[in-house]
Amino acid sequence: MPETKTSQSLLRNSVNFPAFSDLPYENDVDPTYYVQKSYIFSPRQHWCFLGEIVDSYGLCRILLRVKDKDGQIVTIGLYTDDRGQALAPQIKEGHTVAVLYGEQHNFLDMTVGIRVEEPSIIRIIPCSLEQLLKASDDVAARNSNGQSECCGSCGKKENTSNKTHLRLCSRCKQASYCGEVCQKKAWADGHKADCKALGWVQWCAARKWGMFNSYFNF
Repeated sequence: MPETKTSQSLLRNSVNFPAFSDLPYENDVDPTYYVQKSYIFSPRQHWCFLGEIVDSYGLCRILLRVKDKDGQIVTIGLYTDDRGQALAPQIKEGHTVAVLYGEQHNFLDMTVGIRVEEPSIIRIIPCSLEQLLKASDDVAARNSNGQSECCGSCGKKENTSNKTHLRLCSRCKQASYCGEVCQKKAWADGHKADCKALGWVQWCAARKWGMFNSYFNF
């Protein structure tokens, strides 16, 4: 199923960023995500699972309990060579886990979750899932219908006739401000947290999720 153009917020796309129940099963061939080429099944597009950390446990191996976009709680098992220890300092309740090419996996305890073996396909984003989705919505709204840029603090619109030029936040490259005063105020008012979410949305937006040439990695 090829990706179609839509005004939908990027992270709201249920094919590119599916909830757990929409992920392909590891032992099945889901035509939404795979295509047969010369007797070999290969990905037809990219996808990424997002889940907010609600708990973590495990002595020998780190296991994460995360809540997906639909509110379902699932387990992510870190089966990397270091059993997830490299990620341990970043694991915090309320942060979001992103897993590229996640599939539904049957664990030995009869539960179903996501098994991660390759460290390059998992990333912990230091913001909540709600913040990520809101950032994605904000970017979509800003880009739709060629809307004029506005200062993220005072709301003043960019106007070349009176030489009002906005400058982008140097970190997320998404929020715009009319000057240093507004930028500092916005940072204190909440952009400090939103900036991380917007930066990750920018990373996602820079990639063609509906066209597979080679695997993405973090």
